[in-house]
Amino acid sequence: MAIHRIDFADVPQLSDRDKAYQSNQNPFESLIKYKPDLASFAQAIQDRKEFPIDRALLVKVLNEQYQDMPNSELSKRNIELLRSENTFTIITAHQPVLFTGPLYYIIKIFSAINMAEKLKAIHPTFDFVPVFVSGGEDHDFEEVNKCKVYGKTIEWNQDKGGSVGRMNLDGIQESIEALKGILSDKEDAQRAKKWITDAYGHSKTYAEFTTRLVHSIFAKYGLIVLNPDHKDLKASFASVMKQELLDQTSAPLVRQTQAEIEALGYKTQAFARDINLFYLQDGSRERIELENGIYKILNTDVSFSQSEILLELENYPERFSPNVIMRPLYQETILPNLAYIGGGGELAYWIERLSQFTTFGVFFPILIRRASAMLLTGSNAKNMKKLNISIDQVFNDENSLITALVNAESEVELSLADEIKSVDSIFKSIADKAKILDPTLEGKVLAEGNKQTKVIEQLESRLRRTVKAQQETEVNKIRKVKSSLFPNNGLQERHDNFFQYYDMFGDRLLNLMKENIDALDKKFVVIEL
Repeated sequence: MAIHRIDFADVPQLSDRDKAYQSNQNPFESLIKYKPDLASFAQAIQDRKEFPIDRALLVKVLNEQYQDMPNSELSKRNIELLRSENTFTIITAHQPVLFTGPLYYIIKIFSAINMAEKLKAIHPTFDFVPVFVSGGEDHDFEEVNKCKVYGKTIEWNQDKGGSVGRMNLDGIQESIEALKGILSDKEDAQRAKKWITDAYGHSKTYAEFTTRLVHSIFAKYGLIVLNPDHKDLKASFASVMKQELLDQTSAPLVRQTQAEIEALGYKTQAFARDINLFYLQDGSRERIELENGIYKILNTDVSFSQSEILLELENYPERFSPNVIMRPLYQETILPNLAYIGGGGELAYWIERLSQFTTFGVFFPILIRRASAMLLTGSNAKNMKKLNISIDQVFNDENSLITALVNAESEVELSLADEIKSVDSIFKSIADKAKILDPTLEGKVLAEGNKQTKVIEQLESRLRRTVKAQQETEVNKIRKVKSSLFPNNGLQERHDNFFQYYDMFGDRLLNLMKENIDALDKKFVVIEL
């Protein structure tokens, strides 16, 4: 086992925005409240005290959601800690992707767990609780209904609409059986299967299923999983939603910040609407639009006058759902949070929010880019060693690695650059002489020279193909390593599912991730298993 850490700047698969945010010259510093580093927490702790939340309500709701959760002693202890004004949360969040979706879902959670522990060691008079917000109110089922395990797609087919978290579990049993059929019969795999079947057996909705499954994986770390789709929590956010309905406050603020981001040379992330709320009914989640003084629910016959929609909000706050523009405000209103940990795309839309938070009087947290990691299995490490590919080099594109192998293995110098240079020199010399005799001949000579250069380039390509064919076994090994570590030419963490690796390595995988995931390290981590 070995751990390798690579600068974000040296990982070509990451976006320029990601690299910029992790650099020492963060171009977004004027758009955030705190620098994304450990030193910022001392000030954030003091500032957060000026933004009280209803802690009794939060604890009540969490205790409801954990009422019959197994092996939850640590989580319930952390829930009780939230009663204290000296306890703060570290949040990460994600949609409830099937069976936890891609690996970074798990990496985000470990980022929050480890940051909470690190903060406790530095600030012992305070407590810090890691919270995973399972954002199941979105209605785009196609974004959450599948995952990839050992290269196979597992998909949950469901014909109902509306909030995915509120969906029943019709059809998911087939997906569970498909996953169980892919996993091995080893002890660790059996444990994973039990987590999933127990979650299914004790859940009525997809939100409950996801909460139980995530809790099963992380119970021993004291993680709290929160489903924010709760009437009482929504009621505590009602004043913010009321302002959005009446004044359409968010859109102009976000658009102004987006203009500043575009001036820096970056694309904006989220589209701000005039009203950034949805209306939830059984089987539907539709936008609210204001037209001639009437609040219309799109794609339905439902509409409200101003007084009617305010009464609806007061009596049924659970029927209102924040969209991507309002969701960050909701999280920070209901939780005593210090930092939000997210991926590059998530932070991109949080960066657009500071003036919005200030206007609504909501605390704006420290924005920490989650850790990124790759799991390097023994077989891949062994092949890389045989191919003389280092950890740094494996991030290069496949063709570059194959070219390097071909050049290294060939007994003949394959580059014909010197020959091309010589031919070019010869034809230029001939052209100079021809120009003296007849100026019109110069261009014809140079054109002929270009033809000969292309012939030599083609010969060089043929030489390389010949050597590549001779090294077919090694070339195929490179392709195999690349397809394993970079599926579809992307990062492994964005493709492969956690249970694929838990099947292979069991709790050892969790222990290694727990030990080595650190969002504040600002390095891309390769965990060699």
